[in-house]
Amino acid sequence: MNEDSGNYIIRKMRISFALLMTLLALADAGVRYQITTSWNGGLSGTFFVKPSQETNGWEFSVTFNKQVTMEIWDAVIKNLATATTFNLDNQSYNPKLSPTVETGIAFVLRYTGDVVPTFTFNQGTFGSSTPAITVAPTTTKPKTTTKATTKAATTTSATTVCNTKSKYPYTEVIQKSILFYHAQRSGKLPASTKQKVPWRSDSALNDGKDKGIDLTGGWYDAGDRVKFNFPMAHSAVVLGWGILEFRDAYESCGLLSDALDEVRWATDYLLKCWRGNELYVQVGDGHIDHNYWGRPEEMTMSRPSFSVTPSKPGSDVAGDTSSALAIASILFKTKDPAYSATLLKAAEEVFRFGDQYRGKYSDSVPAAAEFYGSSKFVDELAQAAAFLNMATGDSTYLNKAKQLYTQGNLGSTPWAYSWDDKDAAVQVLLYKLTKEAGYKTAVESFMKAFMPGGSVSYTPKGLAYRDKWGALRYAANTALLGLIAAKDGVQQTSFVNWARSQIHYMLGDTGRSFVVGFGVNPPNAPHHASSSCPPCNWSQGSSCPVCGWQHLSAAGPNPSVLYGALVGGPDQSDNFVNNRDDYILNEVTTDYNAGFQSALAGLQYFIGKV
Repeated sequence: MNEDSGNYIIRKMRISFALLMTLLALADAGVRYQITTSWNGGLSGTFFVKPSQETNGWEFSVTFNKQVTMEIWDAVIKNLATATTFNLDNQSYNPKLSPTVETGIAFVLRYTGDVVPTFTFNQGTFGSSTPAITVAPTTTKPKTTTKATTKAATTTSATTVCNTKSKYPYTEVIQKSILFYHAQRSGKLPASTKQKVPWRSDSALNDGKDKGIDLTGGWYDAGDRVKFNFPMAHSAVVLGWGILEFRDAYESCGLLSDALDEVRWATDYLLKCWRGNELYVQVGDGHIDHNYWGRPEEMTMSRPSFSVTPSKPGSDVAGDTSSALAIASILFKTKDPAYSATLLKAAEEVFRFGDQYRGKYSDSVPAAAEFYGSSKFVDELAQAAAFLNMATGDSTYLNKAKQLYTQGNLGSTPWAYSWDDKDAAVQVLLYKLTKEAGYKTAVESFMKAFMPGGSVSYTPKGLAYRDKWGALRYAANTALLGLIAAKDGVQQTSFVNWARSQIHYMLGDTGRSFVVGFGVNPPNAPHHASSSCPPCNWSQGSSCPVCGWQHLSAAGPNPSVLYGALVGGPDQSDNFVNNRDDYILNEVTTDYNAGFQSALAGLQYFIGKV
């Protein structure tokens, strides 16, 4: 939508806006807006701000002429001065606004009635046009901590200043990716999640009751509502590993607490799934679930629970579960020692269970085979042993990982790094832990297969195109491994530059973004049932508009913006169409975002280094 179109829609809807004044240190700022979606009782959009000089911290207050709910991700809501006045401050990662780059500030408004609210700033009220901006100069201090907000309860001391000198705002995308995981949450949601994603609420509160246990929590896998633990645990591994490797990037930019909170959401659920000598690995039946298009809060279908046991083994999912718990035990060792100890104890138990009773989980759980069938399990066990060595310092685990590496022939060049294939991750881990040349050679061979001149083909605009299903996912996962290897000194310049090229492709280098709610011409109709439904204001307890199969094929953007979701991606010729029905190009999943988010953290870490 161009600016003229935006003005027409605003006149048509009788909307009177005042543009967000992020520029209290400026006098001649350029501001434009783009409405993403509008509906009866709400709208979403982005303000694009380009100051005339660099800011170093900013704040403002805004008053509405009626009560509203406002969501804004790139500003901190410090407090509500009144029922209609919001006091806003910059996030810890964005005190500086550049005069050479437009900064996007996404927002959502929700209100009752047909009359659209007007914004009033302490400098005045704007009308339906965009007047010249005249504000009193204000000097503010740069922020190095994240204040308590309606977005999350975060208090993070930055060890270094957040470096924002990059082509794209990596921290903004990381933050929105975390929001995507919030939107995927199942179970009893905390107030912070409901504030961040008001179109979501409590769901699947009876999970596990068919077995007499509590299996609530975790993430829904994709646009559906099944909890597949194999890809879920993998996603938790990749997110946690990214935090482990690039913690400084998260911490300096004020994102560490939010990132850890999301990992804990997954590991809290995985702990529930371990029952001593039985591991629950799935809740919900894919075939039953896929007969329903609607909100998870309103689903009534049967949600059976599936497990692996000594007689029906699942070494692969046990390995990934162990890895996720082991990584989290490291991440929470200082923050929450008791929780860390619980995680590590379970990680070791689950590993022994998976190693002793060997087999593929999808052979034991046919309900998983069609959706997330496993090809082998040695790689997951080797990966878990490596992470347990990191968590415990026990050389027995390292020796076990090396033994499994040899037994499973994990040194050959893998096809890809994904929820089903961990060979490349094991190569990177074993080089990190041993610095042995053989593992380094394996890492280099894998990376070179994806880089120009390797066996993986490229689209005309530069995406390493491994497969049509989740094309961006494979490139992002490989970028992450390259960045981790680079941090350990393996071909640092070439690996970082290649990773940057792939992630920048996803952020907009082709002229469009592939991240919902971010950048230029982003995807707006992901194959995601809940966000395709008419918005429902759960907090007000009102009845929700009907949602059903008609919303799968409905024209136009999803009414609720699934911020931060990475879609499957383009075809091999770089073509992409916003089409909710096209679940190849427009699918979103937790594992798509995991490698992508961690790679973003890696690029943030390498700003100024490479």
